Amino acid sequence: MNKKVFLAVDLGAGSGRVMAALFDGEKLSLEEVSRWASAPVKLGNSYHWDANDILKNIVEGLRKARRSYGEAIVSMGIDTWGVDYALLDAGGKLLNLPYIYRDSRTDGMMDEVFAKVPKKQIYASTGIQFMFFNTIFQIMAEIKKGGNIDKAASFLMMPDLLSYMLTGERVNERTNASTTQFYNPFKRDWDFDILCAIGAPEKIFKSGFAECGDVIGRLRGEYSSELGDVPVVAVASHDTASAVAATPSGAEVPAYINSGTWCLPGVELKSPVATEESFGENFTNEVGAEDTIRFLKNVTGMWLVQKSKEAWKARGEDKDYRDLEAAATASEAMRTHFDPDVPDFVMPEDMTRAIAEHCMKRGIAVPDSHGRIFRAIQESIALKYAYVFETIERLTAKNVSQINVMGGGSKDSMLNQFTANSTGKLVKAGPTESTALGNAIIQMKSAGCVSSLKEGREVVAKSFDIKSFEPQKSESGIWADAYGKFKREVLNK
Repeated sequence: MNKKVFLAVDLGAGSGRVMAALFDGEKLSLEEVSRWASAPVKLGNSYHWDANDILKNIVEGLRKARRSYGEAIVSMGIDTWGVDYALLDAGGKLLNLPYIYRDSRTDGMMDEVFAKVPKKQIYASTGIQFMFFNTIFQIMAEIKKGGNIDKAASFLMMPDLLSYMLTGERVNERTNASTTQFYNPFKRDWDFDILCAIGAPEKIFKSGFAECGDVIGRLRGEYSSELGDVPVVAVASHDTASAVAATPSGAEVPAYINSGTWCLPGVELKSPVATEESFGENFTNEVGAEDTIRFLKNVTGMWLVQKSKEAWKARGEDKDYRDLEAAATASEAMRTHFDPDVPDFVMPEDMTRAIAEHCMKRGIAVPDSHGRIFRAIQESIALKYAYVFETIERLTAKNVSQINVMGGGSKDSMLNQFTANSTGKLVKAGPTESTALGNAIIQMKSAGCVSSLKEGREVVAKSFDIKSFEPQKSESGIWADAYGKFKREVLNK
């Protein structure tokens, strides 16, 4: 094989996969090596990630890759979601399976933290938006609810843990560390003032971070003998950071939406924005590849559709996305709008019932069919995007000319068109597999195949089809009216 192969281990909250990125010197292609479900396990009253099972699936994927690509494999890298972590003892033993971020142990922990460190101080130091599952609140739960933190010698985020299990090297990669809400992007270190104030043991938080492109280590003996002497590279290990790394934007202000279960609309900046205004709007400043800042806001995305589909399936009304889009197209436009980020939608037993009850409580037209529910979700998300990008332009004093949508949601033509209509901006959709591609680009830079993130993005642009969605002029007035009403009546802005 003349192509060089970079293995991207890409782990999401619902599934994991090993992807092979094949580079011929000019273009990239992707091949799926393996895929598996990564459902949390319940131990007692708490939900955890089975790290050992995830590792087992990664290793099996590496075996398959070894059989397929042999010596062409250059390196591998791991990306995951943010905020979740593991605690290890001095001997490197995992003290307990990592908690899943949606576990209820963080209930009440925001108030516990704010009693020790003012909310505004935390934001001014970290620039991270407040969400109940942020690592800072999980650490507070460790302290207040009898966790293992007093026995710990090391703190590792999820991708760091898996890299450690493969190499024996304990490091914290910077992009994922920045999601904790106790990393300081101005000092470029853990914020030990915050950690000390909440009672966390400073000794477990190692200063010095793995940078994108650093080699963490090589597969340890038990794996290298079977799988080869493969380097494990520190990629942009927060999956959104990897996705943004692959965004082929040529705009002066790169703007993006990483679209999936969560949707993350934002822009790439050179420095954080942690002002009174950005605090009030709950925007976040996460670290990206090459020490950029991803200034963004979390918006609930396809979670609403996924959970609605689950509810329908349980009632024997299983519908695929094509059916739902057709039904939505035939449904009345601009009938039902709601804020996709209200607590009612965090973890309902039946999402369709949660949407109906939310609308009834607020005097909003209840969507009472598959098509109406799907359309209400799509329009509501698009209108929330419009507000996010309008706010970004105000907070950064920068003009966004186009928005790149990547990730699985980039295939959602209806939402992409609605986004163009709601924002009035050109939307470019793709690549779908942006996270795996961004993971691979950093490995390619580490191996000297590309010289920079910019060059890697140019490779992506040459290698994959990107679709464009122009704002529909005939729809501009309808969307402008709907947006004004959405701001006033739904967001109360």
